[in-house]
Amino acid sequence: MTAGDNITMVDLPEYGKIAVAICYDIRFPELATIAARKGAFLLLYPGAFNLTTGALHWSLQARARAMDNQVYVGLCSPARDMKADYNAWGHSMIVDPNAGVINELDENEGIVYADLDENKIKETRKGIPLYTQRRFDVYPDISKDF
Repeated sequence: MTAGDNITMVDLPEYGKIAVAICYDIRFPELATIAARKGAFLLLYPGAFNLTTGALHWSLQARARAMDNQVYVGLCSPARDMKADYNAWGHSMIVDPNAGVINELDENEGIVYADLDENKIKETRKGIPLYTQRRFDVYPDISKDF
């Protein structure tokens, strides 16, 4: 297993683009910003935070990336198995572009569902127009070179 060298974007013709990364990638806001500026409406992070980092950072990171980029964020995790060598946090979730948790599981096995509405992205961006108020005269557009 080796690190990738680009951002994985998947075009779903009937829906739009999604970006797929791994759990640790959620800690790097630049990756999320580039994907969102390249048209991703959903940032999807399969991952397995542990019981310490899960409790501290799982929801916070998902909500931050959604808020930063005004897109949906999905986190999917294995269910917790305390007999396993590694104990995953669980808590698969979907967050809306305003950083609101739409749906979240607990640590048990399950499926998280949500309707993702492109109008919610438009509403959010209209209410807080980050996309038109970025200061590329002060800092560079990191998505320009990708």
